[in-house]
Amino acid sequence: MALLLKNGSVFLHIPKTGGNWVTRVLEESNLVAFRFSHKHADLKHLTFAGKTWKKRLQNQLRYTVRNARFGNREPYMFCFVRHPLKWYESWFKYMSQPNRNWLSFAEASKAYGWHPNANIDGLGAAEFNQYVRNVIAKHPSYVTNLYDGYISPQVNFVGKQENLREDLVTALEQAGLDFDADFIRNFEDVGVSKSPRSSIEWEPELRTHVLQLELDCLHRFGYVEQVAASKSNLLAKSA
Repeated sequence: MALLLKNGSVFLHIPKTGGNWVTRVLEESNLVAFRFSHKHADLKHLTFAGKTWKKRLQNQLRYTVRNARFGNREPYMFCFVRHPLKWYESWFKYMSQPNRNWLSFAEASKAYGWHPNANIDGLGAAEFNQYVRNVIAKHPSYVTNLYDGYISPQVNFVGKQENLREDLVTALEQAGLDFDADFIRNFEDVGVSKSPRSSIEWEPELRTHVLQLELDCLHRFGYVEQVAASKSNLLAKSA
C-alpha cells in the first residue's frame, strides 16, 4: 500500500525501485501511520484504487482522515526510481521466479481492479532480450511512462534506488521527521529477487535502442552520463 507517515507525508511505491525495503524501514522506525490504497498506487489511483465501491470508499475515507488531521494542504510526497535498464532487468528477475512465472497482474490485482504493470501482462519470455523486445514493441519508453504516473510537481522528492539509503535519509530530513539515520544506513536488504533461469546479458544494439527510447527518463533523473558511456562502448566494439 501507499504509506501515510505520522506527520502526514506520503510514500509512493513504484514497482522494483526498492519500495519493499523502504516500507520495512519506515515501519520498523515507527514512522508509519497506516497503509492505504493500492501497494503501488500512482497519483491517479492514490485515493481511488479499488474494484468495488466499498474499497474505493475505504481509500477515500482514509485519505479524508489524513486531511482532517493535517489539513487540506498537499502532503510532502516522495518516491524512488532506478535506471531504466536496471528496471527491465529487475522485473525480468522478479517475474522469472518459479513462484511468479509471469503471472497475470490483471488477474492477481482483482481486489483493486488495477496494477501499474498489468498492461505488460503476457509479454514475458524465457530469454531476457526477447522479453524486452516484447515490451518495447507494444509499449515504447515503458519505464519513462511508468514513472510519469507517479512523478509530477506535487511530488517533493525523487530518490534513486542506486542510492537508496542516503536518499531515504534525505527525504525524511526534508519531510521534517525525527528518525535514526544510522538505523536506516545499516538496515539489511529486503526482497532481493533470485537469479533468473537464464542469464541477463543485453544485446548491444537492443541496449542502445532502449536507452534512446528511455532518453527523457535518463535526462530527467540524471542518468545521462551512462548513455554517453554506452555509446562509447558500442563505438569501441564496432571499431
